Formats: sequence, C-alpha cells, structure tokens
Amino acid sequence: MEQKILDVRKYSPSVRHSIILQEFEKLKSGEAMYIINDHEPVHLLHFLSHREDFDMDAYYAKEIEGGKWIAFLKKKQVEVRKTIFTNFDKNRKFSENSFTPVQVYRTNNYAVILAYFKAGQFIPVHKPNIDVILFIKKGKGKVVAGDEEYDVKEGDLIIVPKGEKRGVLAETEME
Repeated sequence: MEQKILDVRKYSPSVRHSIILQEFEKLKSGEAMYIINDHEPVHLLHFLSHREDFDMDAYYAKEIEGGKWIAFLKKKQVEVRKTIFTNFDKNRKFSENSFTPVQVYRTNNYAVILAYFKAGQFIPVHKPNIDVILFIKKGKGKVVAGDEEYDVKEGDLIIVPKGEKRGVLAETEME
C-alpha cells in the first residue's frame, strides 16, 4: 500500500500541527503517513502520544539531510466504548515541559480531552477540523477563540467551532 507523504515545511509553524492532525484524522485503522518537516516533531509527538488511536510503537523520526526530518505516523484500531466515566483528579498528570492532554473520548466531530497546565504552559494557536468546548475547572489564563482573546478563570466555558483558531495559555496552574 502506498503511504501518504505530507511535506509541511511550506506552511507556517502555527498551522503545521492542524494540517498534520487533519490528515491523520483521514487515516483508517492500520494506515500510516510520513511527515516531512524542518525539525524533529517533538511537540507533535507529545500531543499524539495521548491519543488512543496513535500507534506509538510504530512511530519514528530521523534527520535525513541537514535540517530535513521525516517522521512516520500510524493509526491503530481502538475499542469504541459505549459509555465513559472518568474524573479530573483521577486523570491528573503534569509535565515540566508542556501541557498534558488526556484524551477521554473522540469522534470525527469532537474530542473530550482533560488538559493539565503548569503556569506558562500553552497550546499553540491552531485551527483543527474539530469542535472544542473549553471548560476551565481550575486556575486562570488566556484563550484565543476565533479572532477574540479571553481572560479565563475557574467556571468559564468557551465553545469554538471546527476550523476556527484556538489556543490556550495558562497564567497559573490550570485544568
């Protein structure tokens, strides 16, 4: 089977993850793709590693020329659960390097992700092809949604339709 090759070097860094994730969503279970980039995609790997359908065992990245990297991404089969029960506290994980997303559920239209941030951590502004509902359980920060920027705190709710810009910056520890 021919593998998809996606060269993202021609895109601005702010939209690369969105483009890669949109193409990854199109893959069927067992299918894979190659990403060509100008750096090792460690941030992308961190994000994908929390997805149930990302085959971490199949992943690899290597520099093939000076400043030209290739990464292999494969989608795996996941069991679809009919009901989900979870808890913020039970899933709480923090990383010193970046925010920690814990994917609870995903469809083609939306995903339920619990996100844990230390002060200063962020989700870069991007435009994924999926709806997002952001509920701030704890802490405060800033959220970009479409063309707006909001100061957010505990109890705030923001809904951003697919294809609209969004990003998060934690000013304090935030969930």
